[in-house]
Amino acid sequence: MPQIINMASNWEHAKALAAIHEAGREIAASLDLDRTLRLVMQKAVETLPMDAGILFVRNEPLQRYVVAVSHNIPQEQVDSITFAFDEGVPGWAIQYHQPLMINDARQDARVHPAVVAAGVLSVLAVPLICRTKTVGVLNLFCQSETHAFDERALQLAQVFADQAAVFLENARLVGELRHWADELERRVAERTRQLEEKQAQIIRAEKMTAVGRLAASVAHEINNPLQAIALHLQLLADESLSSGGQQRLDVVQQEFNRIADIVERLLDFQRPKEGQRQIVHVAAALNYVIMLAKKQLQRSGVALLQNLPDDLPPVYAIENQLKQVFLNLILNAAEAMLDGGQLVIAACHDAEMLTIEFADTGPGVSPEVQTHLFEPFYTTKMEGSGLGLAVSHEIVANHGGTLTVHSTPGAGATFVVMLPIDWANGRDWNDG
Repeated sequence: MPQIINMASNWEHAKALAAIHEAGREIAASLDLDRTLRLVMQKAVETLPMDAGILFVRNEPLQRYVVAVSHNIPQEQVDSITFAFDEGVPGWAIQYHQPLMINDARQDARVHPAVVAAGVLSVLAVPLICRTKTVGVLNLFCQSETHAFDERALQLAQVFADQAAVFLENARLVGELRHWADELERRVAERTRQLEEKQAQIIRAEKMTAVGRLAASVAHEINNPLQAIALHLQLLADESLSSGGQQRLDVVQQEFNRIADIVERLLDFQRPKEGQRQIVHVAAALNYVIMLAKKQLQRSGVALLQNLPDDLPPVYAIENQLKQVFLNLILNAAEAMLDGGQLVIAACHDAEMLTIEFADTGPGVSPEVQTHLFEPFYTTKMEGSGLGLAVSHEIVANHGGTLTVHSTPGAGATFVVMLPIDWANGRDWNDG
């Protein structure tokens, strides 16, 4: 009779081992770490003698063992179950690299109080070790009796743990490979974007240089007849003219002044590098420009808000050119808000760059217009040379910075000036 009982026991043990190996094949098919963790617990429940269970893994940022997946333990208790690396059941099992069998969980301080509160009476903890690396600790719980686990249960749990450890480590490595593949793809995409952006900047710089030379050439050619016209206008102004004649002369003078202004802007476009660089306090320069534009803003019904911190670092720049950029952006914002609105001028900085934003509540700028906004002679105004933003962009670029626009049609526009904080070295950006 004892022999028959022993044969039956061996048969059950063999069936359990077969079930564990079958479970292993299913777990091995998963290469996703989260799914593999869930499968390990699911198959443990199906093949091992347990009422409940927890699979602990190391959390390096927290420096603790945390619950990766659990079975039949209330969630509110699971959330509180963690151990420092040298504490509790997982700490002991990993420290000594061997299973831990606890016959009465209520009498062992290594068992977490929340586990005891869940009604656990017996514990069998098995470390999951793959090539000398411990990847987790599988805890089997019995909630019906103490002394529930024996050597046979330990053998089954060990077999299960040995193969589960391999599958978990494989899933982790695959996850790392996927992460680094994604990171590599992201870096390649970012580098490609940077190269395309740099190429576009080079093309733009060459285009702007060519346009600048053309503009200067045209301006010089126009200047000669303009001088003659200016002389004759002066002569006519000294003569006695009829009322109608004087009005027509005034119109001619106004249009002449417009032409002269455009010529001056053309020359500015070619010579934005001229001037003496010095340490410039941007907040002071902005306040000066705001004072100049205050009346225009009031006439346009534009409310001005400022956020200029006291600790803004200075920049090494040509002050009048920066003022020209700031004034142009402020007046452009006022002109964009025909029915009034709000302009917010804010500044901030990090270790390398000073950023000034000009945010208006106007109609915004369409994506198509944004692509051409800083090109010379491009304008959306009824009257305008299309040189203001182009000259401003060139000035900022010659200071080693950037001038960009961010806008959604109908939601205003924000022009962003970024300048390098390199004044201490007195670096000349035009020289490289």
